[in-house]
Amino acid sequence: MANESGVSTSNRVEPVVICIGETMLMLAPPANELIEYSPGFTSLLGGAEVNVAIGLERLGVHTGWIGKLPRNALGRKIVNETRSFGIDTSAVVWTDEGRVGLFFVEWGAKPRRINTIYDRANSAATTLTADELDWQYILGARCVHLTGINLALSETCRNTTHDIAVRARARGVRVSFDVNYRSLLWSPDEARAALAEVLLDVDLLVATESDVAMLLEKALPREDALRCLHERYSLDAAVMTLGGDGSLAFDGERFCRSYGYSVQAVNRLGAGDAFVAGLLYGYLRSDLQLGLDYGSAMAALKMTIPQNTPLVSKDDVERLIDNRQSELLR
Repeated sequence: MANESGVSTSNRVEPVVICIGETMLMLAPPANELIEYSPGFTSLLGGAEVNVAIGLERLGVHTGWIGKLPRNALGRKIVNETRSFGIDTSAVVWTDEGRVGLFFVEWGAKPRRINTIYDRANSAATTLTADELDWQYILGARCVHLTGINLALSETCRNTTHDIAVRARARGVRVSFDVNYRSLLWSPDEARAALAEVLLDVDLLVATESDVAMLLEKALPREDALRCLHERYSLDAAVMTLGGDGSLAFDGERFCRSYGYSVQAVNRLGAGDAFVAGLLYGYLRSDLQLGLDYGSAMAALKMTIPQNTPLVSKDDVERLIDNRQSELLR
């Protein structure tokens, strides 16, 4: 039997991780050109959840992606490109209404910063309900990955994201959540209120240092902040990303740390998603330190390529980690 994308569902290999959220089309002029004067744009996938899915597939972890897309050429384009990375898209929800979300990226160069313009209002993704999801498919995975971006898109998305976390965790499926706060989507107060409900049903929490301060409404020393999050939400682990300083995690008993790398950055967009993919690689092996090490290496390598997606190889990740360990042993 085939789904609407023409993909057979009778012989599919069940994903280990399922990422759920909006995937958009990213349109970008050539490097360093301005949007308003560019005669052409490159089209790429854009979305935190699909980036994590791509990163996991690059590490050899079979992953599925679920979103809601309009039944037209743009929706099919997103599915075809997502599927090209080995990601399972058989549970995508299709609709005759709504649109594909877009965002435009204008690459900067010092002192001109990168410029991003979102055009995602009323996208099909904002109407995804829990009743439209294939729950047998979702509950067959070991882990579901969600983000605060999807939570911010609409009231419907908030309810759906919460329902996914509750139902997945109740059935023994681990829930990974990246806060991924975006000030263009909502205010800190709105975010805190919505996150307070969802995070009670999360196992693995990932947040930047500034997002942690937003959640706690105050800046605490890093270890104290992670202890507070772990206790407040009864997490398996709380992870704080620290940019060039690496990352820090607390699992209720011990702290783990991975240091950052010196990077000649080509494109920083998507580095956080690359980190999450590496983190999940270790987390699924019950090895939080391994996850931090893979995450830091994935993020560093991602920044050396122009695409937002983590098109890095497992060999390169392991080589980077091994080189660091060799240097530390000298």
